[in-house]
This record gives sequence, C-alpha cells and structure tokens, in this order.
Amino acid sequence: MSLAIRFWTLVVNMLCIPMHVINAVGLYKMYKRVFPMVLRSFSVSYNQKMHERKAELFRSLSEFTKPGGKLTILEIGCGTGTNFQFYPPGCKVICTDPNPHFQKYLEKSMKQNDQLTFDRFVVTSGEDMASVGDESVDVVVCTLVLCTVRDIPQTLREVHRILRPGGAFFFLEHVVADSSTWAYFFQHVLQPAWYYFGDGCKFVGLRGMYKRLFPFLAYNITFSYNDKMHKLKRELFRNLARFKNANGTLRLLEIGCGSGANFRFYPNGCTVICTDPNPYMEPYLRMSMDVNKHLSYEEILVLSGEDLREVQDESVDVVVCTLVLCSVNNVENVLQEARRVLRNGGALYFLEHVVSDPSTWTYFCQYVFEPLWYLLGDGCMVTRATWKNLEAAGFAELHLKHIEAPEVSLMIRPHIMGYSIK
Repeated sequence: MSLAIRFWTLVVNMLCIPMHVINAVGLYKMYKRVFPMVLRSFSVSYNQKMHERKAELFRSLSEFTKPGGKLTILEIGCGTGTNFQFYPPGCKVICTDPNPHFQKYLEKSMKQNDQLTFDRFVVTSGEDMASVGDESVDVVVCTLVLCTVRDIPQTLREVHRILRPGGAFFFLEHVVADSSTWAYFFQHVLQPAWYYFGDGCKFVGLRGMYKRLFPFLAYNITFSYNDKMHKLKRELFRNLARFKNANGTLRLLEIGCGSGANFRFYPNGCTVICTDPNPYMEPYLRMSMDVNKHLSYEEILVLSGEDLREVQDESVDVVVCTLVLCSVNNVENVLQEARRVLRNGGALYFLEHVVSDPSTWTYFCQYVFEPLWYLLGDGCMVTRATWKNLEAAGFAELHLKHIEAPEVSLMIRPHIMGYSIK
C-alpha cells in the first residue's frame, strides 16, 4: 500500500498545483472569508451525527466549577459556536479563533444560547493566547482544532498555562486511521486537497514524521551555508563582547539554535542558553557543543521563540536569531519576547532571509514556490519583509543592512543582518 499511497498522493498534488499557486499569490486568504459559511453548514450535519458523543463528553463540565464561583470555559477555535448548546447554564465563555470572519456567525450562536454568559471574543491562535492570564479558566475546550494548528505541543502548553490547578481540558479530534485500512489510504492520498478546502486541516502525521528527519538535513545543510556565509557571520558577531555585563561576562540566548551552527562565532567564555521548538535537534546540538569547548552551556530548552516564559525578564545580555524569523508563527511576538528577556542595553543579533524586491524574478519565484518550500523547509516562509517587524519592535537602536547572500539558493538570496539594542 505504501507505494500506491506515494503514487496517488503525487497525482493529487499535481492536480492541486492551481491551489498551490492561488495560495502562493495570496488569493487563498479570500477563502478564509467564505470558510465560516461553509463550516456553519457542515457543523449542523456534524452536530446531529455527533450529538450523543458530545453530550457524553461534556456531561461532567459542571464538576470543574470553583467552589462558590461560576464555571469559566475558554474554547480554542470556537468557530461558529456549535458547542455552546452542550455547556451548562450560567457558565462564562471566552471564545477564541484565529479567523476574524467567524465573529458574525458566532454572535448568532450567542443569541441562540442566552443561557450562557459570553465574556469576549479573542482573535488568536491556540499557540499564542498571551491575552489570557495564567491559571484564569476552569475548563479549556478544543474540538476539531488540533488538526489545523501549526504546533500542537505549543498549543497544549498554552492550555496548561491558562488552566487553574484542578481545571480540565476537554477535546474531540479526528486522527489518522490504522495503517491497515482504506481510510488510512484515502487520508494520505487526499490530504493535499483536504488541507486547502478544510482551511489547513491535516489528518495525517507526515509533517510530524518530517520533523524527525529535518534535524539531520539541517545539520548537513548548515555546513555548506556556514562556509558561504562565514565572512558575513564573522562581521555580524565581531562586536558581541561589547555587550558583556557589569561582571565582565556574556550571557547569550539563541532562539532556534538548531544544530549549533553559530557557536564557533561566539567569544571565548560566554554562557549560551539554547532554545529550539524541535526536540529532535538535541543530538546534533550536543555534537556542536562537544566541538565548541570555548563556550559554557547553561541549558537546552524546547521552546518556540514566541514563548520564552522559562527565561526571566532582563536576564540575558544578547539574543541571537538567525534563519528563524522565517518559520515562526508570529514574528512580532518573538521580537517582544526577545526584548523582554534582554537586559537594558543588551542586543538582539539577527541574520534572516527576506522577500526580494517586487521587480525581480527572485520575488516571482519566491511567491510561486513558497508552498513547496514551506513543506520542505519545516515551515520556512520566503516572502516575509522581516525588516518591517524589526523597525516596529520598539528597540532603542536598530543597525540593519540588506545584503545578497553569496552562492546560496535564489529563493533565499536576499538577506538582512544587524543588531538591535534595547
């Protein structure tokens, strides 16, 4: 079946080329306006078929009410509000969804379910619920949502953060079928088309499998990239020692450290904190640590750049971020986290590929091939104007220049490099 799956998946991918192009030029965003209407129609049928299952799932919600208080529920990806009918009367509901076009349909559901109190609607993804306080809700609900988020572990970390001790997470999700079934075959073959029509819905774990392979690829690619970028990296990091603290030491945090390709450029004796959202990078990271004994290593944290809560405010002298802002979910949040953990007078060093000038063929290729690049590059986006985010990030000083990286792929040739001072 494996060979058949690969063949038919290729066929469906070829048939989806128009959808890839539509997505590449930005027209797919128009579908996000229509998707709430499509989902509303679908959810009526789904709720009828799943009514008994949902009633069974949510029957114990009231058990998580705080003594003497009102039950507070936060729903991730609330969509059109199809779960409201199952919530106990009098509970308070916080609604979140990354698609703002759901609000109109959500308000209709709110009126139909006036037995509930609706606190607010927050336009945000499950991976980043910064506007919701720690330990502030009794229950988090998540139904048919984890299939669409970019980072399931990060979403679950956010759930854990906002739940009070003793609170509960209720979920209902479709998953990949047993590999011996025809359902498994069709899930894999039709995934490319389903992804677009389902607004990013994934029912197979191929990308999760690729995350295990990606560190191996990245480790080998970085040798070539470092050779080509050696002079530019030396130039970028040459004044790192300027930001030593009052004790004469340098504490450096690297976001998305990957396989440790930057370690050789750091000054002797500095202390490095490594962060990366992919836990499978660690074996390659430790290989680089063994080679770069001129540094001391504090810890390895499996964290995304948007959520560095395990790092204290104003606790590091330098933050380094190279070839990372292309793949994060929210560039603005990463930069705000970098500002938070930097001491006053500390610096953020960056080296990032960016979108090309619109008048160039590079720009054309970046937009056309970005969907494929995104998949092969573990979420890498080649059409980001990251310099605009840095300009708006609120640093006291910004030293930035645009460069053309030598001998690298046309898709990532335009770069920016420099540093910002808090």
